[in-house]
Amino acid sequence: MSLQSEITKATIENVRSSLMRHMPQSPQRNYYLWGISNDNPYRNDFLQMIGINQLINLSVQMIGDLIEAEDQQTVAQYCGRINAYFMYEIISDNLANGLSALCVIDDNASSRRDILHVFNHVMVSRLKGEHSNTEDLLRPIESLTQGISSFAQSITPRKHQACINAYLSERPDITQQEIEYGVWPILVANIESCYELAEYMSHFQVGNQLSQGFIDRYESVTQTILVDHGLPLIELVRTGTHTVSVVPVLAYFAGVLTEIIRVEPKLHSIIQDGTLADALATSAVIVRLVNDVGMLLTLSSNERKSVSVGLQEHYKEHADDIVAIDHLLMSTPDEYTMLTRLQKDLLHGEFNICLHNLAYTNSVGEALTLLENNIANLSELYYRSQTHLHDLLASIDRRMTNRTLSNLIAGFVRFHEMIYAEPYNSNIGEYVA
Repeated sequence: MSLQSEITKATIENVRSSLMRHMPQSPQRNYYLWGISNDNPYRNDFLQMIGINQLINLSVQMIGDLIEAEDQQTVAQYCGRINAYFMYEIISDNLANGLSALCVIDDNASSRRDILHVFNHVMVSRLKGEHSNTEDLLRPIESLTQGISSFAQSITPRKHQACINAYLSERPDITQQEIEYGVWPILVANIESCYELAEYMSHFQVGNQLSQGFIDRYESVTQTILVDHGLPLIELVRTGTHTVSVVPVLAYFAGVLTEIIRVEPKLHSIIQDGTLADALATSAVIVRLVNDVGMLLTLSSNERKSVSVGLQEHYKEHADDIVAIDHLLMSTPDEYTMLTRLQKDLLHGEFNICLHNLAYTNSVGEALTLLENNIANLSELYYRSQTHLHDLLASIDRRMTNRTLSNLIAGFVRFHEMIYAEPYNSNIGEYVA
C-alpha cells in the first residue's frame, strides 16, 4: 500500500474514532460519520471541503522522503491522529472569516467574536490542565452558535449543498438547519482532540514546545479578532506568526520521527539550548509570510515598484468606481496573479499581516503607499528569515546523527511556499494552514 493510501486510511480511522470519543451525540456527529463513509456518494468532495484531502497531501509531502517502507504504517497512524484534530480546527478557524479590519461588519460578526473569545479561553485553560469540563464551559455559547452557518463560513460553501442533500434524502427526520447551524459539537471536539494530542505528546522531549505552541496559537487568535486599531507591522507579524500552527505541527512530527521511529540521541541538546525552538519559530514566520503575501515576497525592488505603479494607474483609471483599497485589489486585471493571497483574505475577510493596518488609512492613495512599504518590509523579513533558517538547519545537521529533522523542517516550509504560490481557489491553493 502506498504511503498516501496508508495515511488516508489512518486519517479516516482516526477521524471516525475521534467523532465517537470527542464529539457530543448530535446530528452533526452522525452527518460527519456518514460523510467520511463509503455510503456518501460525494465522499471525495466531502473530504475536500472539510480539509481532509489537503491534510493528507501535507502529511505525504512532509514525511514521504523521510521514512523507510517498514515505518509507513506506524507513521501513518500518527499522521491520522493529528489530521483528525485539524479537521475540527479548520472548521472552527472558519468562524473568524469576515472578522478582518477591512471587512464590512456582518450581522453575526459580534456573535462570532464572542464565540471565538470563549472557545479560545476554554481551549487554553484545557491545555494548561485547569479543567476537564469542556462541554459545561462551552454551554453558554451554544445558543450563539445556532445562529452561525458553518457552510457559509467555509471557503467552499457550494460543495456542502450536494452532500447535505444526499444525506437528508436518507434521513428525513433531520433538517439541514440542525447540521448547517450545528457548529457547537465541533468546538467541543476540537478542544478535546487538541488536549488529547498535547497530553499524549507531553511524555516526549518535544512535548513542551508542542503544548506551548498550541497555547500561543489560541491566545494570539483572540488578539487578532479583538484588535480594532492599527498596529506596527512587526507586532502584526508577531501575532500572526503565533496564529499559524507551524510550531506545534513541526514539534509533533519531530517527536514522531526522532523519538518514536528513529531515536535521535542528540535531540536533547538542540532543545536545551533553544536551537530547535528558534528553527520552529523561524519556520512559522516564513509560512505566515507566504500565507499572507505569497510570491509578492520574491519580487525584486524594481518588480515591486512596477506592481505598485500598475495599481496606481488602475486606480486612476477607475477612481470613480473604487472607493477603498479592498475594491482596488479585488478589481485588478488578471495579470496580477501575484496578488492571489491578498485577494483570498479580502474575499473571506481573514486577518492578514500585510493588509490589516491598511484599514486605518484615510484614502486609497495613502493605503497604496502603506501597502508598498508593507510588502517591501515583509520581503526583507522573508529573505532574512530564510537565511537564518538555513543557518539553523545547517547547525542541526552538524549536531545530529542524521538529517531527518532538518529535512522535515525544510520540506514543510517548501511545501507551503509551493501551495501559496498557486491561486487560492485551485485545489492545491485551497489548503488552509
